[in-house]
Amino acid sequence: MTAWRVVTWNVLGAADPDLDVIAARLRDRSPDVAALQEVRRSQAKALAKLLGWNYVWARKHYPYSPLIWWRAEGLAIVSPYELVSPERVTLSVGEPIWTFRHRVMVAATVVRPLGSRLRVYDLHLANHHADHRIDQARRAAAFILKDRPDDVPAVVCGDFNAELRTDLEIAREFHIVGVHDIGGVSTNPSQAPHQRLDAVFAPDDATVHEVGTPEGGEEWLLLSDHLPVLAVIELPD
Repeated sequence: MTAWRVVTWNVLGAADPDLDVIAARLRDRSPDVAALQEVRRSQAKALAKLLGWNYVWARKHYPYSPLIWWRAEGLAIVSPYELVSPERVTLSVGEPIWTFRHRVMVAATVVRPLGSRLRVYDLHLANHHADHRIDQARRAAAFILKDRPDDVPAVVCGDFNAELRTDLEIAREFHIVGVHDIGGVSTNPSQAPHQRLDAVFAPDDATVHEVGTPEGGEEWLLLSDHLPVLAVIELPD
């Protein structure tokens, strides 16, 4: 059996959070890999440098205009280990890249020194219409089904923008790729969370040892409107 520590966190990069503190919070959780949402390329690069980690980044949308390209929001996968085979896939249909409704998923494979691998899919689904979220989850699952190597386990994580305790349609879309929502507690808003929007979906044959999320409070609100989720899972060799 091989254990993996996976973090997912929407870091609200547009609010310019303190990257030193973000890095410290990630370091405290000692993840093998972290999936980040709403993060700029410069922020992902800076976090990777602070941590001494590797990263891949994919643009989601330009929130202002093409003239301010450096403020583009995106998704990042960061890890203390090698990241290979990065992919970016658009999940929204007909949405221009200038609007927040444009949605993507980024993927990369984590390779640890002794050779164990984990394919990580990081996504951020629509927040404006439930049907759009379900369609985007379906497209993500279809891509994963074709993309995932047969001999590499996969996790799907991110900001699903759905109350995962009740919006079960999202989770059902990923059953075809053999992953399931491993549960957890509320993650949003960070000062007094009452919605579980953020999650890790693990392989069906995984043993879940921990799903951890801070209780929240003002100190977390200074960093983001979402709380991080840490999943500790064990997978068959």
